[in-house]
Amino acid sequence: MMQDPPISSDEMATSVIVWPEDGKDMVFIPGGVFRMGSNDGHPNHQPEHQVHVADFYIDRWPVTNAEYKRFVDATGHPIPNYDVSWCDTRGYNWDPETGRYPEDKADHPVVLVTWEDAMAYAAWARKRLPTEAEWERAARGLIGRRYPWGDEFEPGRCNNKEEGLEGTSPVGYYSPDGDTAEGLVDILGNVWEWTNSLFRPYPYDPDDGRENREASGFRVLRGTSWVNEASAVNNLSRLDGDFQFYNNVGFRCAVSPE
Repeated sequence: MMQDPPISSDEMATSVIVWPEDGKDMVFIPGGVFRMGSNDGHPNHQPEHQVHVADFYIDRWPVTNAEYKRFVDATGHPIPNYDVSWCDTRGYNWDPETGRYPEDKADHPVVLVTWEDAMAYAAWARKRLPTEAEWERAARGLIGRRYPWGDEFEPGRCNNKEEGLEGTSPVGYYSPDGDTAEGLVDILGNVWEWTNSLFRPYPYDPDDGRENREASGFRVLRGTSWVNEASAVNNLSRLDGDFQFYNNVGFRCAVSPE
């Protein structure tokens, strides 16, 4: 199994910053050309092609309920609280009277958030959502790994259906075994993550309108979740967000160095 070279604690320290607005750890991802997509598997991530991204930072873990609460308190943004037929919100709805998240889920990824909610948080934190290409570059590393840890699926390294948790898990629950070599946490499993990109076929082209934040259409979700079976859980999987929100969808943010 091919793996990226291990990163020492000194190297990790120099590649991680604490973002002042929301206090989250962010990991530096060097830019360059990387391998995106694959020539096998699901048709929506074919074909394999080369893509260039610039340097960027990305949140080390998804935004948690406790972190999202600071945003809500600072802005008055509506809390995640819904009663809909197409999504089981029990256990994830915030309390409309106290404005608090479920008591046992402070360090779980926030869910029941729309793409617009994620964008609003990112704007408050002076960040943005990652493009689909940035997300895949961060997840796959320099050698195009299929999973955060290498090229073969290994049970017990991420929160997917076979783990039997039947819901979200605290961020870092599968660390360090499920982390990338760069130290990204929960990049695979637990919750799907919103990206900036519109869902369009590959090859990925950042100049074809798919990164237009004002355009209408379904946005790309990456990372798979606790609902997905192991056969679908990998760094290539992509999903069109043809819904407003769900109980297995969250987000993490990115920033450019400048």
